[in-house]
Amino acid sequence: MNIDNNKNVGGVRMVDNYDIALAALLHDIGKLGERAGVPVDEEWLKAIASYDMQDSKIEELVSRADKLSSGLDRKDNPQDPTHGENMRLYSIFQNIDIGKDYKRGDYYHRLVPIDISDDIFPIREDSFDAQEWKKEYADLLNLIEKDLEKELGRKEHKNTREEKERTYNKIYYILERYTAFVPYSTASCSDISLFEHLKTTSAIATCLNEFHRSGEHADDKFILLAGDVSGIQSFIYQVTEGEDTKENVSKNLRGKSFYINVLIDFMSKYIARELDLTISNILYCGGGTFQLLLPNTEKTKIRLEKIELEIQKYLYDKYKTNLGLVLAYIELDEEGIINYSASLTKLQGELVDAKNQKFLNIIDVEKDQFFIKRDNIQNMCIYCYEQEATHKDNICDNCNTHISLGEKLVKNRLKYIVYDFEKEIEECDVKVSFGPMGQVCFFKDLNNMNIGFMVENINGTGSFGRLKFVGNTVPIKEGVVASFNDIGLMAEGDDKIAVLKMDIDNLGAIFSTGFRDENKSIARTSTLSRMIELFFCGYINKICEDLYNEYIKENTHKAIKLNNLFYINFSGGDDLVIIGPWDWTITLARRIREELSRFACYNPNITISGGICIADAKTPVRITLYEGEKHLEKAKKCEEKDALCIFERNFRWSSDKYSIEKVVKDGDEYTDWINREYLSRGLVYNIMVASKNIKRRGNLDFDLIPQIAYSLSRNIRDESIRDNMIERLITSNIKDSELEFIKYPLMIALMKTRDVKED
Repeated sequence: MNIDNNKNVGGVRMVDNYDIALAALLHDIGKLGERAGVPVDEEWLKAIASYDMQDSKIEELVSRADKLSSGLDRKDNPQDPTHGENMRLYSIFQNIDIGKDYKRGDYYHRLVPIDISDDIFPIREDSFDAQEWKKEYADLLNLIEKDLEKELGRKEHKNTREEKERTYNKIYYILERYTAFVPYSTASCSDISLFEHLKTTSAIATCLNEFHRSGEHADDKFILLAGDVSGIQSFIYQVTEGEDTKENVSKNLRGKSFYINVLIDFMSKYIARELDLTISNILYCGGGTFQLLLPNTEKTKIRLEKIELEIQKYLYDKYKTNLGLVLAYIELDEEGIINYSASLTKLQGELVDAKNQKFLNIIDVEKDQFFIKRDNIQNMCIYCYEQEATHKDNICDNCNTHISLGEKLVKNRLKYIVYDFEKEIEECDVKVSFGPMGQVCFFKDLNNMNIGFMVENINGTGSFGRLKFVGNTVPIKEGVVASFNDIGLMAEGDDKIAVLKMDIDNLGAIFSTGFRDENKSIARTSTLSRMIELFFCGYINKICEDLYNEYIKENTHKAIKLNNLFYINFSGGDDLVIIGPWDWTITLARRIREELSRFACYNPNITISGGICIADAKTPVRITLYEGEKHLEKAKKCEEKDALCIFERNFRWSSDKYSIEKVVKDGDEYTDWINREYLSRGLVYNIMVASKNIKRRGNLDFDLIPQIAYSLSRNIRDESIRDNMIERLITSNIKDSELEFIKYPLMIALMKTRDVKED
């Protein structure tokens, strides 16, 4: 269908949303050329965009959106001179302050495309070659022009909606890839990404354009919309485990986790498209939630009601009350855009209220039927026991899709994601249908870059499309996804697995109060979201890969049959769930914390907590996952958080006398002593039991101390080891003794030496 562009209504010339959106997306692209000292081919961009960049109407809207996007930054640096104080992006984490003392450093990002290598980490300013930035800008500009040439070509572009969508989306993801680490401003300590500024300017300009087109008048020109998927945990873990299902349990869990990501990605894009907006209006999407910026018009509100009911009805028909979506929004004036952090806090309050009434719309539609238990299904799916089995091996459509996703969503097996709202795609490797709303199709190989609404490229494995980061590390054995039993065998000693759950502490406070009052702009908040997402969705794969390589170096004597240690069940937003060998999962938790701290420039206001549950590989994984969640909740109750809960106890990472660092260090030392036969496993076990029993009814049992001293003197032959143990445990002041602590490193030693013979 051809779009009637820039028509006149009531004597007022209307500008098409995609024209204004693209103008805003490109409005500051000339900065790259200025900084590189080379011209940008704006004539070509003008031809692609099919509009006049000097059009007064467009220029006025883009200028206003530009100021709102950057908040007060433009006032500080109106001209953005290329001789400014710094030409690199200042790490935004250095500007986060929620009450912990931190001396801001001088960490800046390299001028590189986004990826999942160490290049994304900020480094100190004195590590850069002061003369290299101009060449790096020129290199980025060259990459942008090459990708534009490849994706769009120098041809005349049609004015159909589909062509405009496709053109906009392609320019969007090319700029996203190459300008995410470019500073919007060259003022000192500029922490806003050029891309986030371009994106949010585009979103704001489109909303302003649509608001003016409506002819309505109000101070609140914007709507900030939030979507939240409810029931995620119970939905993911509702997997029946038995003899008939054990082969596919891990795939089903993983597929369900990724399905939630697919769901929110699809729904956010669907809403934007149905409201005639662009993907730039999706400000955030991850971790089961999304946020969109919309124009505050009656038309928008009426359409939102219909869209919300359509989505809710679809999910109810498919999953009943197991999975749902709630929408909530607030109206914003321009000050609400400038002080975007405060707006987010207000929005979260509205979302909580909406979640308390999450099935109200469905009840209005279903009436009494909502409360009536449905008839028994004759041929029940053996995985979910909710739906009728329609596939072989007694699997329903839903579980079949989840298992297929979980099986194929591993490195290089699926490379492309295509969003198809018109349902034109018939053949693909995996298809996730959303009824009449559209479908999401996955491909291992794809030659058509013009297919569907948008093409995404998983972790850079494809040759075109938007770069989509996905935590897709999964251990493979002989061409298939390894079982949890296989993973357990990779551990030293006990062949147990561990579930690790982690998330960033105080995330709400970081976004709502983390920035100074004058620094709470929408572009700045968007930059922070981008950096967190990049770490948890992308770089987490590299951490897992690096640890696997370390494992190989340390275990040259083993015949290693798996290509990785870790099974990422979920990683996105600010949290993760990973399963691995019990000992290396402890190492993984510590490494993630170390790398996040490095990524956040060692700012103590950015911390992470975790919970680890160690279990037999045959334990139903839903139980292990549930226990991992309980461990994380316990860690979050630790004062100031920033802790790891393992063995039912909270440990600081490294800053405490009895930290997890000491647990692991001492555990390795005791393991070595057992292997060298300095300590017997029997003695270690007895000390561990005494440590567990040292407190009876809240009081110290002093009778145990001489017994332990006697046992150490009698059973440890090596004098230095004996003196070392006595010094740790038998002290003049009981407060200095490690008697209560020692059971934790001893647990590690006993688990690692399970196969060592007793003395």
